[in-house]
Amino acid sequence: MEKMVQSMILALLILIPVAYKWELNIKNVFLGSIFIGFFVGLVINIIAKFFALNWLFEFLTSFILIILASISLLLIRFYRDPERIPPGDRNSILSPADGKVIYVKNIEKGKVPFSEKEGKKFPLNAFIQSDVLSDAGYLIGISMTYLDVHVNRAPIGGTVRFVKHIKGLFISLKRKEAVLQNERVFTVIDNSQFKVGIVQIASRLVRKIVPYLSQGQEVQKGERIGIIRFGSQVDLILPNLQSLQIIAEPGAKVKAGRTIVATFNESI
Repeated sequence: MEKMVQSMILALLILIPVAYKWELNIKNVFLGSIFIGFFVGLVINIIAKFFALNWLFEFLTSFILIILASISLLLIRFYRDPERIPPGDRNSILSPADGKVIYVKNIEKGKVPFSEKEGKKFPLNAFIQSDVLSDAGYLIGISMTYLDVHVNRAPIGGTVRFVKHIKGLFISLKRKEAVLQNERVFTVIDNSQFKVGIVQIASRLVRKIVPYLSQGQEVQKGERIGIIRFGSQVDLILPNLQSLQIIAEPGAKVKAGRTIVATFNESI
């Protein structure tokens, strides 16, 4: 029992600071650390029954096992791609990503929208090539952590009018030039009533954004549109419809293809 307690304490000391740095859910990481520490302590106990272990060997073995177990659980969570059935409400706009809403901002007519990270603003210039910016609108930013599902989904059904994949330099999103230089994908979907824009932004640990759509393709609401590997951000651009009602609020947890972030009147 003593070795299990020691391993659980070591797991907490290793993983909780990482959780703060990566802005992960502390409660989930705490519970995961206890589970990993208990498992590692159990393994150390089994080894100790057959071999005499000194404190240094126990510490190094526990440390390595905690790291390996954490990476394994992280990859299992990251590569999840659960089946999701979108809500039946035809007048809804869904979240394109799992994560936390970090802002809901107005876009002035004729102005280029700005993505925002850590209080810094960056223009989403690629949307100038599409008339999705022909009027005022709204920008909803969604921050994703390493523990979120990273498969993104279509907020509405319709025709893909614009896809632009820009290769990047993989700079930390905490740096002010990141959104302009990191890999990103811009997508516009038209449902014949209005258009929405989606921008997928990579983080420094991302090595690839994989878009599943091409221009002219038909897509259903809630259908998979691409995947961003590891922590990142997804922004959703909505038009200023007279009947549009934004439901998403900063701080809210959302799920791609499941959470309604806005509603509209179908008769527009």
